[in-house]
Amino acid sequence: MRARKRTSEFVKYQKLIYPTERIRRIKSFSTTRWTSHDRVIIVIFEKYKALYETLECLLKSTDRVTSSGAKNILNVISSFDFVITMILLRKIFSITTPLSNYLQSKSVDFIEALRLINTSKEQLAKMRSDKKYEEMVKEAKQFANNHNLTEVDFKESRKRTKKILPGEKASDEVQSSSFDKYRCHTYFTVLDKVITSIQSRFNDSNNILKDFTLLSPERLRKFKNENQHLPQDSFADLVAWLPEIDINQLRNEYIIFSKSFDDLTSGIDLPTLLHCPESISSSESCEEEEKNITQDEQINMTKIGVSTILYTLSKYDLSAAFPNLYIAYKVLGTIPVTSASAERSFSKVKLIKTRLRSTMDQAIRDTITLLGKSSDVLKKALLFK
Repeated sequence: MRARKRTSEFVKYQKLIYPTERIRRIKSFSTTRWTSHDRVIIVIFEKYKALYETLECLLKSTDRVTSSGAKNILNVISSFDFVITMILLRKIFSITTPLSNYLQSKSVDFIEALRLINTSKEQLAKMRSDKKYEEMVKEAKQFANNHNLTEVDFKESRKRTKKILPGEKASDEVQSSSFDKYRCHTYFTVLDKVITSIQSRFNDSNNILKDFTLLSPERLRKFKNENQHLPQDSFADLVAWLPEIDINQLRNEYIIFSKSFDDLTSGIDLPTLLHCPESISSSESCEEEEKNITQDEQINMTKIGVSTILYTLSKYDLSAAFPNLYIAYKVLGTIPVTSASAERSFSKVKLIKTRLRSTMDQAIRDTITLLGKSSDVLKKALLFK
């Protein structure tokens, strides 16, 4: 469906079958980006009729490669196994995609991340039941009936009788149906793999990440405004991981830093009123002055992250006053939640190198070849470029 003519056919049938809905195109997917698979499944699920009609139209193409490919794909997507697997993956991605998008965001609150991880595991565990499986099979059958597919149920395989050898008295084992085979070998297996993968990735780092959540700007403001007390076991796992940090001094530094956090991160900008007289009217004017904070200033306060705090500690030479807290923030700033940013940068480098730079180099070589009889000065100029 990457060809322009095939895509135009897909768009045409979308306009005929779904005139009031937005036009969608088949997305390209990557082996390292599971969210791209989610986008592909959503398009196929929502535009299934248009895709089916497009493939039937491509069957009549004079191009043998196009017609044979359309025939094979049409046989696959019209099977009941494809329909139920598509619905299964759509249900799984509806749980894992929001978690994946949040973990790849620039500002991540570790407490919210852990909460999303636990919620995702609970939702996946609830899916792993016979009741949920039966509901999914009913949904797949309803989908097949709505799209007038020939297969509306599992294909039953032929039962094979086993020859009893001399001396054996046991009869043949009971053959399980296709319904039970898909439940045991596909449905439960896929869910177990996903749940196990999430547990193996995040269970070991839960305690340290909980300590790091206290270092977020939102938690610092919360401790300042609500005068809450630190938990008794705060920073215990962090200090066990980094023994050069004194836990008692870290807690004291955290409390002191939270009290002056907003003043330190606000910069060197002077307020409109430097001194407020100790009168009732002036105190009311000071309160009004605090309330008259512009929306831009509020947005800037919400954009403060770990890098901003590290910059503040370094700029004002506060690492001497808060040495343990400074070490904790340096460690927090170097821990990658995901490798998406690094992979994205390498993808951009590959795009620039292979498609643009190599094309320009080849164009220069071709130009030099065509101008073989030209002067050496022109050749050197082109080589220099």
